[in-house]
Amino acid sequence: MNHKFENGRRYHSYKSGQYLFPNDEPEADRLDIHHHICLMQLDGELNIAPLPSDFSGRVLDLGTGTGIWASDMGDKYPSAEILGVDLSPPESSCVRFEVDDIEEQWTYGRPFNFIHARWLAGAIRDWPKLMRQTYDNLAPGGWAEFKDWDVRPRLANGSFDLPDNSIKKWHDLVVGTCESLAGTATGITSPGIEMRKRFEDAGFANIQERVFILPVGGWPQDEKLKEIGKYYFFALREGLEALSLRILTTFLNWKPEEVKVLNAKFREEMKTTQFYHKYHMVCGQKASSAS
Repeated sequence: MNHKFENGRRYHSYKSGQYLFPNDEPEADRLDIHHHICLMQLDGELNIAPLPSDFSGRVLDLGTGTGIWASDMGDKYPSAEILGVDLSPPESSCVRFEVDDIEEQWTYGRPFNFIHARWLAGAIRDWPKLMRQTYDNLAPGGWAEFKDWDVRPRLANGSFDLPDNSIKKWHDLVVGTCESLAGTATGITSPGIEMRKRFEDAGFANIQERVFILPVGGWPQDEKLKEIGKYYFFALREGLEALSLRILTTFLNWKPEEVKVLNAKFREEMKTTQFYHKYHMVCGQKASSAS
């Protein structure tokens, strides 16, 4: 609970610096908005894995954040045993929680029946290891489900050819810096792109993938996408500082004031630029005969 403070934002203390984004109340609000967006995408469902209606197994939520998904799972499946883990303790949680680094060796003892993760973009350096540990810690017949980003900005027509404005500059700087730190092309900030392949490489069967468009703003004609876009516009607008401040000040030596100017220009131009990100949901099953 002895959090770190930088430039007016609060960050985790355990393994300080390993996760680049804040853990304060404004960030919790942003994450909870994303949870609401996920619920809208899935028409109120919490997962795409085909769990039985009377599911009562062990659940592990990796990088649980505010704990809102784990809490909702506890409400939906009151007989399930749910464990949330994160580098930061949530402000409140009605399920069991542990401070842990999921990139270290797992020591949970007993296997899980469902392992869930979302929004690990920017947090995982070794995805193959994480997927191996996920598979190895599932009971035979158990399911894993990962939900994550492809944050490459696309125009409404699907093109990557954004105008040379602050939106493009922001993505190039923030996303590019994260990728250079990890030594990857798209693996750390856009893990959704390769998620299905990671499931395949880890040995999962019955793999399912759903890919969603996340418009920035209410510009789509489709009413559901329009509503999602409005929420996502707000979450992105309010979260620009959380996503960029530590990265640009720590690794590119920007002054906080310079980051604020870039974010202000982004906020202004996002009102008139129709663009979107993609969001991937992938689930897979460990074979019933696997050990």
